[in-house]
Amino acid sequence: MSSTGSESSEKRTVTIRGLSSDIYERVSRLARETGTTVGEIVNEALRRYISTLEHVSSFIDNLIRQGNVVVISGVNSLTVTKMDLETLDKPVIFRDMDELVFADDVTNDLIKDKVARIVNVNTVYVPKTVSTLLIASKSELVRKIVPK
Repeated sequence: MSSTGSESSEKRTVTIRGLSSDIYERVSRLARETGTTVGEIVNEALRRYISTLEHVSSFIDNLIRQGNVVVISGVNSLTVTKMDLETLDKPVIFRDMDELVFADDVTNDLIKDKVARIVNVNTVYVPKTVSTLLIASKSELVRKIVPK
């Protein structure tokens, strides 16, 4: 794959602190199986991850610029009730949280009408009566969706 203008073709040795040994072993095995290098696979994975982040960020910035959403971010843990969602006059974007908990009184219809996106949240807890696929369709960079 050729390098774009914004990327340097310079290659150097780098150390990645905190890299999971399991991930490294999986990447190493994949490199051996595909005849590529660990560096090539990591470069491509990071390139795709950065592209995804840029796309999500651009999409959210456009929604915010249009003034059609409320943004809730930077809260470590948040529990959202039916009343919370009904009180909003615009759809909401939840972003940059460790956990987002939808209370048991939240419904599929409220999620459809009031939740624009869920972005960069580690874990989203949803009532068993709410579709996890509905939550997933509104999610970007969410690690886990857990029915409760």
